[in-house]
Amino acid sequence: MTHLDDLAALVRDAPALHDKRELAAVARLGDADGDDAALVPHGDGWLVLCAEAIAPRFCELDPFGAGAACVATNVADVRAMGGRPLALLDTVVSPDREHAGRVLDGIAWASALFGVPAVGGHLTIGGAPAVSAAITGTTRAPLRASAARPGDVLLAAFCLEGEYRAAGPYFSSLRTRDPELLRTDGEAIVAAAEAGLVHAARDVSMPGVAGSLLQMIELAACGATLDLDRLPRPEGVALERWLGTFPSFGFVFAARPESVEAACALFAPRGLVCAPCGTFDAGRTLRLAAGGSVADVWDLGAEPLTGLG
Repeated sequence: MTHLDDLAALVRDAPALHDKRELAAVARLGDADGDDAALVPHGDGWLVLCAEAIAPRFCELDPFGAGAACVATNVADVRAMGGRPLALLDTVVSPDREHAGRVLDGIAWASALFGVPAVGGHLTIGGAPAVSAAITGTTRAPLRASAARPGDVLLAAFCLEGEYRAAGPYFSSLRTRDPELLRTDGEAIVAAAEAGLVHAARDVSMPGVAGSLLQMIELAACGATLDLDRLPRPEGVALERWLGTFPSFGFVFAARPESVEAACALFAPRGLVCAPCGTFDAGRTLRLAAGGSVADVWDLGAEPLTGLG
């Protein structure tokens, strides 16, 4: 196998990607479209509604981190829809008050960082650790993953200022980023959406950038090639690790070719990096490209990931 084939296999066989196959179950709800947030018409725009549950094992081992992650993931889901987060509700189950206090401390800390108030929720003492949260936001120019089209340019935007949490896949900017910037970084996405410079988006989550892109193209019923030579990544981080990373600020977008330069320019003044690193096409396959070579990752036409879209 070539190195590029190895990278394609790394993406294809990642447990975090295969975990997403369980999302097929939500099809029974009927209206589920595969986006991480729902849009409800409201006034002259839309409400953005979403919720996240943190893995119970994470909540057990790192209650503070789980509380913070519950806020960060919800905020990212609202931003991926081109929205502004308004407020958050949490639901915490803890075996004792000490554990509950650590979870709530994490929620309070991250809520203050992002400027998104935690306005209430539910607490149960006496049960297996679990934490989830729901958030409400607003948008006037919604971004749906399903809006990507053949001929679009793939953009990837990241905050490359951060650090990994232990040996895991989480690259966090929450302790390294200026809080004022952290609080408003998502405004670059809102500006790009409202100016019509990008028209589809997906946040980069547990499956990493390539796996998240695979989810996006499944919803859009198209294909994409991710150019690894142009993919932004932090200095000193191996490509193998970056492809499996869940960053606290990471998004993929679809833009028309004539909008690429203007869209990327909205991120640069904040110290964020947004770069064209691929294309969308009329196929149903996710491919990786590097050094003039191309390797297939997943043919959705032959094997759906979730079946949504």
